[in-house]
Amino acid sequence: MILLEVPFTEKEVAKSLGARWNPMEKKWYVPDELEDRLSAFSKWLPLQTVTQSALSSDAIPANERAKGISLSQLMMQVQGAMRQAFPGAVWVKAELANLNERRGHLYLELSETAESGQPIANCRAMIWQSQVKRLLERFALETGSALKAGQKVLLLAEVNFHEKFGFSLVIQDLDPSFTLGELEANLNKIRQQLIADKLYDLNKNQPFPKDFFRVAVIAPPNAAGLGDFRADADQLQAANLCEFKYIYSAFQGDRVEAEMLAAFEAFNGLHNAKAFDALIIIRGGGAKLDLNPLNVYSLAKQIAQISVPVLTGIGHERDTTILDEVACMRFDTPSKVIAGIRQSIFSRAQKAHQHWLMIERASRLYVQQQKQSLINFENRVQRQSLAITEKLKQNLAPLHYQIQRQSFSLLEAEKHQLHQLHQNLNYQVSAALNLQKLFLNQFNQTLKDKPFSYLTQAKMQNKQWIGFILSSGPKTQLNRGFAIVKNRQGVPIKTAELARQQSQIHITFRDGTLQAIPIDK
Repeated sequence: MILLEVPFTEKEVAKSLGARWNPMEKKWYVPDELEDRLSAFSKWLPLQTVTQSALSSDAIPANERAKGISLSQLMMQVQGAMRQAFPGAVWVKAELANLNERRGHLYLELSETAESGQPIANCRAMIWQSQVKRLLERFALETGSALKAGQKVLLLAEVNFHEKFGFSLVIQDLDPSFTLGELEANLNKIRQQLIADKLYDLNKNQPFPKDFFRVAVIAPPNAAGLGDFRADADQLQAANLCEFKYIYSAFQGDRVEAEMLAAFEAFNGLHNAKAFDALIIIRGGGAKLDLNPLNVYSLAKQIAQISVPVLTGIGHERDTTILDEVACMRFDTPSKVIAGIRQSIFSRAQKAHQHWLMIERASRLYVQQQKQSLINFENRVQRQSLAITEKLKQNLAPLHYQIQRQSFSLLEAEKHQLHQLHQNLNYQVSAALNLQKLFLNQFNQTLKDKPFSYLTQAKMQNKQWIGFILSSGPKTQLNRGFAIVKNRQGVPIKTAELARQQSQIHITFRDGTLQAIPIDK
């Protein structure tokens, strides 16, 4: 009887080839009648049996042994050696690079990368159809997420080497706690880095808004959680109680970090233009492993450094992300975030209403007190005024008599002085008028006499000027013995120098004209 090393997942295949179960050894074996057909069970044969079978003279002719063994025989030896080295399943840590389902079986690609990101190992693996449903359902139940690429997993795998398909692992079990532990380890690493950089509690120390007037919201577009949030937010905005500005970003997939960083940049730009009271980050429900893309240091750093309180409602009551940890306040769901804001607004409004009522009551009481005080003050003023008035009347009576007497005396004195001034004024005015009348009479007489005197003097002066003019003519001068010297053209010569320059001159006398030649000529 030849015992076989048949994995649990391949028992049906071995059984169909004719293998039987040995309850004592708890192994499958090859019946005696099938020992001449060991090649059909070669993949499950122990190493010694495979080696002996492969190297026996019946299996390998003498001429072929001298030339070497066939590839299939070599592969069988490798398979036997591996089964001998790994007789049972082994727990293996790896990362899922890819997975796809074919004919009910799940085929996976496993990988391992160095810290630098360089791949250092790759391997094929599969989960047979009979195991797929059980393993995947348990993994999803415990982790809250389906098995997918990018996750780090701990697998219970059986080493398998097939002469035709090569090396692979047959997965028998999964440990969901390892995957969750890897996520927690990454989360703790980010947390410690934030604490070292003094960022972990930075946003928590932001003062919580006393009221909400303008709020920014970062959320995935068309998310159910966003719809729940806006059901109340739109009512608050329609009532002009609070303005909400929405910025959209992916919360799952490879684009999470880039899109959320862009969303934070957009928020900072809007905040600088017009300040917000708070920033809200909401997502809605989902699987636990779907939160992993949010556990990024760069996103947590951005939230920690935001200058307003950050409120989160990622949508998980039990599980948190690093974003929840560094935010000023965490809510379980988006609905609870808007409920908290609504309650804050209503609470402030109720307090304001209560304060208004208190002020109104206090104002009414104060007005009543002031009215009573005014009445009391008015009564006191009236009483005091009457008393003061009577007292002043008594004090004014002698003063009134004295003023009256002094007034009469002063009035008589002023009347006498005014009468004297009136007489002096009449005298002075009369004297001035008489003097002015005398001056006017003299001036009038002068006006009457002066024109005739001036006219007579002017006539005499004119006669003298006419006589002088008449006595000054050429004939008069000639008659007096003077002569007139002229040149040949008849132009008078006034100087001796001009006369010397003439060749001939004419001298006019009272009775005639003589021609003469200057002596110098």
